[in-house]
Amino acid sequence: MKSILVLFCGHPYACDDGFGYHVYQVLKDMDLPENVELMECGYSASECVFMIDGKDRMIVVDVFRSNKEPGTVLRMKPEEIELTVDGLTDVPKLHLLEVLDEVAISGKCPETIFIGVVPKEQNKVSQEPTPEIKEKIPVVVDMILEEINKET
Repeated sequence: MKSILVLFCGHPYACDDGFGYHVYQVLKDMDLPENVELMECGYSASECVFMIDGKDRMIVVDVFRSNKEPGTVLRMKPEEIELTVDGLTDVPKLHLLEVLDEVAISGKCPETIFIGVVPKEQNKVSQEPTPEIKEKIPVVVDMILEEINKET
């Protein structure tokens, strides 16, 4: 079986930007295959190189700034990610993509996909995502389980 790392990005008090954290809260209590490792990393995904190196697959769960409608669920390859939207650069994702490029030099970079939503509220302190984003948590959980089941 291929080793799979699911990396959850977002802070629990960051409203919609905490989306990955909230998805993690659902998946951590599920009975997942042995080859699947979950890691909640807040905003520090780029500092998790020790977890990434040598994995076969990685699923990154996060929010994605986009001109698409808030609540839009996205599944993307690294090269499809919009790093700059409306003149603002998504610095944490930029750093994560740089880390993936560095790990790729060693030949041990996992096949990576990104799954998440377009946020509605950003820069707001709240333990809960907005209703439009919260309702997408089960959709994204199902997408992650589909990805995991491809390898088991």
